[in-house]
Amino acid sequence: MKKAELTSLTEKYIAGTASGEERLKLESWYNNQLNQNTLASEKQIDEEEQVKVGEKIFNKINQEIEQYEKKRPNRYFYRLAVAASLIAVLGFGWFILSERTDLKKIDKSASLIKPGGNKAFLTLVDGTKINLDQALNGTIAKQEGIQITKTADGQLVYTVLENKSALAKPGFNTISTPAGGQYQVTLPDGTKVWLNAISSLKYPTAFTGKYRVVELTGEGYFEVAKNKNKPFKLKTSKQEISVLGTHFNVSAYADDAEIKTTLVEGGVAVKNFSPLATGLLKPGQQAVFHNTGFKVSNVDVEEYIAWKNGFFMFNNEGIKEAMQKLARWYDVDIEYVGDFDGIYFGGSFSKHNNLQETLKILESTDKFKFKIEGRRIKILK
Repeated sequence: MKKAELTSLTEKYIAGTASGEERLKLESWYNNQLNQNTLASEKQIDEEEQVKVGEKIFNKINQEIEQYEKKRPNRYFYRLAVAASLIAVLGFGWFILSERTDLKKIDKSASLIKPGGNKAFLTLVDGTKINLDQALNGTIAKQEGIQITKTADGQLVYTVLENKSALAKPGFNTISTPAGGQYQVTLPDGTKVWLNAISSLKYPTAFTGKYRVVELTGEGYFEVAKNKNKPFKLKTSKQEISVLGTHFNVSAYADDAEIKTTLVEGGVAVKNFSPLATGLLKPGQQAVFHNTGFKVSNVDVEEYIAWKNGFFMFNNEGIKEAMQKLARWYDVDIEYVGDFDGIYFGGSFSKHNNLQETLKILESTDKFKFKIEGRRIKILK
């Protein structure tokens, strides 16, 4: 990033006028500095300049937290190590954190628990199961006129061969991610899907018939290829979503009390099976389904698609909901020792941190601490 662009983005960020895309770009830039373990990788931006930018963002976030706490005095909205150095100071703020947090508090065994990555299993029509993490790049299978390719950047791409034979009833493939896994797949119609951890997508090898129908468990982000003559339908255990061509996110984990459908672009029609209810979403809206029905509200979509872009993003989220997301990504179990109701926090940080780095950020609130036992995390007050 050039110095002029960094300055412009920072000014917008501080003023509160940056768009979601601009905020994410600035956050990603800082995150990249952390991943490279340096603050001076940009030739046009010296370390002193980066530190100044980091300080500005740090101060801005703290101001926002203080204002929020005044408005909501009855809820705990804790500062996560520099209030979410979490968001933008992942380059500079990490060093602030190291000064404020006793690194010895977190069991060193946590450093051995690495973040998740591109891991998934593909089950073919004949039941063959392929470990995509171990499969070589290139063509990994051909079936029913379809070529399946694994790309170098960890994606699965379906290509319809020209001489494909017509089939009345195509078979189904299923791609599933384990705890600590994620994967991207391009379906035969060109639709792109990102799967989060502990999720699966079942889809036909060819979309025949009136609709393009797929089935999801867990969480997925969809960029649906447009085809007005063949609507796209996504089914979960409790709902159905119909679209023509759009971008949206669905979180439908079996162990979550709610199913959340968030629309980024286009339009979707959502139908809940039980109780029966339907609704239409516009960009920037979210439908939340629960046992008694659903409600539609306006949301910041960046919060709900951050996982796809390499971040955890929390906005006044309960500790148990937030820790559940971390558990899925780091493949760990969570145990609570004490009452943690009423504890909320906000901020964003990289999914590429190892567990020790992430827990250091959380523990710096001084409101709870962690004890690591193998892959079990005990949270204590």
